[in-house]
Amino acid sequence: MEAEKGLLISGVLLLAVASLCGFIQHRYRREPERFAEWRLVHVAGTAGAVQLLALASLWRNFGQSPIVALLEAGLIFATLAFFFGPLARALRRPRTASVLLSLGGLVALPTYLALPVLLLV
Repeated sequence: MEAEKGLLISGVLLLAVASLCGFIQHRYRREPERFAEWRLVHVAGTAGAVQLLALASLWRNFGQSPIVALLEAGLIFATLAFFFGPLARALRRPRTASVLLSLGGLVALPTYLALPVLLLV
C-alpha cells in the first residue's frame, strides 16, 4: 500500500482542487476567453486526478524499486505541473505558466515513455 499512497493522496487532493475550480469557471460564464481558461484548469485537474487514482489502483503491479519510486514521483510532478500551468495562465501569470508547462513536459516525456516499458519487464 505504501508504494501507491503518493499517487492516491495526490489524486484525491488534485480532484478536490480541480472540482472547486469549476465554481470559478462558472463566474466567468459571460466572458468566453476567461471561461475557456478556467474550463481548461478544471478539466486538466480532473483528468490528471483520475489518471493518478487509476495508476494508484494498479501500482503494486510494478513492484518496488528505486526506478519505480522515481517514476511515481515523475508522474505526480508532471500531472501537477500540467494542472498548475493552466491555473497560472488563468490567473494571468503567463511566465509562470510557461515555466510550469515546460518543466512538466521535460519530466513527462521520459516518465510516460518508461511507464509501458516497466509493464514489459
